Amino acid sequence: MTFADLVRLVVPGTAGNETIDVRDIGSTEVEDIEPASAAAPRLSAVPVRSGGLDRMAVLLNFGSGRDVVGLAILALFDVSGEPRLLDAANVASGDGTSFLDPARLPVGIGDDLLAIQSTHWNSSQGYTTVPLVLVRNDRLELVDSIFAFDENLCAFERAQQPELRREAGEPFSDIVASVTERTTLSGEDCGNGAVPEAGTRTITVRYQWDAGAQRYVPDSDAFDVLARESEGRFSRRHAVRPATTLLK
Repeated sequence: MTFADLVRLVVPGTAGNETIDVRDIGSTEVEDIEPASAAAPRLSAVPVRSGGLDRMAVLLNFGSGRDVVGLAILALFDVSGEPRLLDAANVASGDGTSFLDPARLPVGIGDDLLAIQSTHWNSSQGYTTVPLVLVRNDRLELVDSIFAFDENLCAFERAQQPELRREAGEPFSDIVASVTERTTLSGEDCGNGAVPEAGTRTITVRYQWDAGAQRYVPDSDAFDVLARESEGRFSRRHAVRPATTLLK
């Protein structure tokens, strides 16, 4: 077995005819997506466990698609014998997608959580989405997506850094996610624009397993509030430009 064998299970087409039938990680609807380039995807792999069984998670980063901003397929394989594709989903929101460090958190007796980061940059702003994906019952289940927004302007630099850890819980560990925001001032004279105060703050959300709903649930909407704040900052910076969205 080679990685090329695994890629062919996800992308069965030939060069120039590489349309992929795949769902978005937050959806069950399968769509036809075509990579923007015929170049081979960048590959990275992580061994995982699902239901106590050894599996392989492979991230195929195509960069972007012809009709989507980002295209990176997270694929789950059974490689104990003849390779089998168990599930796959597009986890990209930007044109650069990779596993977070650490990529895998053991959260159940035989199940793991995968963390991915997908980024997009322009001249002064960076956008990062971190999908948290539970591997369970040989499926990829989205727990949540955490959004981080960086700014590098004349007067100040603001960076948001996501981090993950697990804490004891049954039957699944608690997942504790945080985004630490650091604002530093340049000291330059940059005109009359508003300048924030320098400082650091940390936003934390704990995800706990809900046995009735059979899924992880957050203990607050703090990350949603943070994303709305970031969207407001983006909108103010681009007030004179045509309407757009954060991830375009």
